[in-house]
Amino acid sequence: MKTIVFPDRAEALTPELLTEALRVRHRDVEVTAVRVVEQHHCDSGSASTAARAVLELDYAREIEALPSRVVLKTVLIRPGSIPDLYENEVRFYSHLRDELDIETPRCFGSSFDRTTGAFGILMEDVTLRGARFPDARASMSLAQMRDLLAGLARMHARFWCSPRFATDLAWMWTPTSGGFYDFLQSGLGLKFFRGLMDQCAYKVTLLERLGRSLEEMWDMLWRVQDILASEPTTLLHGDTHFGNTYLLPSDRVGLLDWQLTNHGRWAHDVTYIMVTALDIETRRAHDRELLEHYLDCLRAAGVPGAPAIDDAWLLYRQTALWGFMLGWFICPVENYGEEILRANLERLAAAVEDLETFAAINSAV
Repeated sequence: MKTIVFPDRAEALTPELLTEALRVRHRDVEVTAVRVVEQHHCDSGSASTAARAVLELDYAREIEALPSRVVLKTVLIRPGSIPDLYENEVRFYSHLRDELDIETPRCFGSSFDRTTGAFGILMEDVTLRGARFPDARASMSLAQMRDLLAGLARMHARFWCSPRFATDLAWMWTPTSGGFYDFLQSGLGLKFFRGLMDQCAYKVTLLERLGRSLEEMWDMLWRVQDILASEPTTLLHGDTHFGNTYLLPSDRVGLLDWQLTNHGRWAHDVTYIMVTALDIETRRAHDRELLEHYLDCLRAAGVPGAPAIDDAWLLYRQTALWGFMLGWFICPVENYGEEILRANLERLAAAVEDLETFAAINSAV
């Protein structure tokens, strides 16, 4: 299959290129005109490692499966992030999206070019279904959280201990291997974290508040990663913070941004969304009952050996550190702005304190 190289300017998109991209899935399509309606770049507060452009398309003839308005996720300012992130998401939409019973945008075509790092994913514009895009300055309702946890349980159940991770899904990362994690373990990861602390005094203050050095946090992070890589594993979204969700009418919730999709322990997805999407007091009051709701949904979806609540609660406590370190401590201020960065890290730091995460990690020794 020919690789499609998307340009780094939305204005350079052509009907011919979009026709080629869409023909990966829709052989008879022909785009005759393209109009760029909106663009969202990194540092806008709504995009981090990639950008989005909303496009209006005209076709030579109408194809029922293709809408006239789509979203292109791509890199509009280069260099972008680690190319492995882009390739990972393209693989997700190419190989897995259509199998999932979870709310996430439909994909109409995708491509990744390893030579240039260019990628593009043409997907559904979920605003046409009334979607809103939140961040951690707001909070998810309990009804919305229950809906999303039920969707995650269905996805996790489908791939629970799947033999496919050794066959057609062998390309998938784990919490201790694959593109992003190879970068972190290469020796550059800790250096990158130190650079982030030099640029943001607030992050230094947070570590002082938690009573741990960066080196101690780094060591505990990889102990958590080992826990998350252990059996039973399943398909994970991998980056379920509140800003990667969209809220639909009737308390439906969807997930965006599958760049960190991998296979590991269920708690990776569940802990991260509960801690970042609920305000601190609501999370303190309801996290255990929400965890029980997720486990009930997991059993209802066909996982007879679903974890017992006490075992699940320990894993929940341990994995709060992932969101703090690899979710938001690793995030440069310019990606989302300081207000959103602080909102997420405050919730994550409070969870690490409330859940006695360090003691929970040490109990696994």
